[in-house]
Amino acid sequence: MTYAPQPAPRYAPPPTPGPGTVVAGIIAIAAPIVAVLVKLPSSGWLMVFFFISGLLWLAGYGLLIVAVSLGMLRRRGQLRFGARRVRAIIWALLTSVGIVVLGFTVIDGGDTTESVQSTLTLMLGAPVSPSPAHSLTEAVSWIAAVAWIVGWAALVVEWIVAAVRARRASALVAAPVLPPRLG
Repeated sequence: MTYAPQPAPRYAPPPTPGPGTVVAGIIAIAAPIVAVLVKLPSSGWLMVFFFISGLLWLAGYGLLIVAVSLGMLRRRGQLRFGARRVRAIIWALLTSVGIVVLGFTVIDGGDTTESVQSTLTLMLGAPVSPSPAHSLTEAVSWIAAVAWIVGWAALVVEWIVAAVRARRASALVAAPVLPPRLG
């Protein structure tokens, strides 16, 4: 006599226990604020443009908060289990590290060569703009900018795809059949 294997359950597995998703989500929400605070000692014209275009930055930050809070911080968030959990943690940490390193290394200019600085070059004591410290800082800031944008976009896309799939899965469940209403 042969036994047939048990069919796989039709429900989603419970979220993987552990604080990794929540911690990565909180870090992703706090990192842009930390990056602005790190940038303040060397602020110049770039910070002026940052505040002028503030609505665009706030919209991106708001989208990040929505994706992280609904996907990673909720108990049954779409990004809290399976392979999506690992990818969401990686994307959240990549965008967090990228924005903080960018805030630390992006060179912001003023009107003189002595005022073209980043927080890192201020700490290294490189007072004049064309220096090896400035070149290194600029290269690191470009790498950090790419990491930040790729991590942010991948995290948001990951959440959108997971939310659409979850909505489709819930749409497959039939609505309750109610008797016709009389009167």
